[in-house]
Amino acid sequence: MTGDSLRYTLDISEHLFLLTTESLRLRSNEVKRYQTLANLIDDTISIDTQIDDHSAETILEHLAAIPTDGNIRIDLRITKTSADSFGEVKQRLSEKLGSNVSIGDALSVLLFHYVVGQKATRILNRLGLDSVEEGTRPATSDQVARENVFPLR
Repeated sequence: MTGDSLRYTLDISEHLFLLTTESLRLRSNEVKRYQTLANLIDDTISIDTQIDDHSAETILEHLAAIPTDGNIRIDLRITKTSADSFGEVKQRLSEKLGSNVSIGDALSVLLFHYVVGQKATRILNRLGLDSVEEGTRPATSDQVARENVFPLR
């Protein structure tokens, strides 16, 4: 470890490895240059990372579907600032789930959050909703149902 970075050595599952490579593909295409896992984490992690976007149940389902531990070794060197933010996210995840999560679990949830966000953005772009302002968004199904209901007398 140098003064401005922190190194993690993780033994991850094949499923988590595939999530890392999919995340890197999406990020590389997003910024139009090849990315590393360290680049992705350094560029996207912050204390404001919205882990609350997903319920505890969704996160637990993700961790059950994508096991963390395995026999694929990865070395990850991230900046000290990112490592501090990563530690904060790990702590918040532990509190949200009511149990201690590993570094690998936190990485998996962060990558899951990133991939979901990227896929949602692509879908909204395809639907032409990427630049729609809040006041002009299409009505939700609940709003449509209320507007289409006529009271019987």
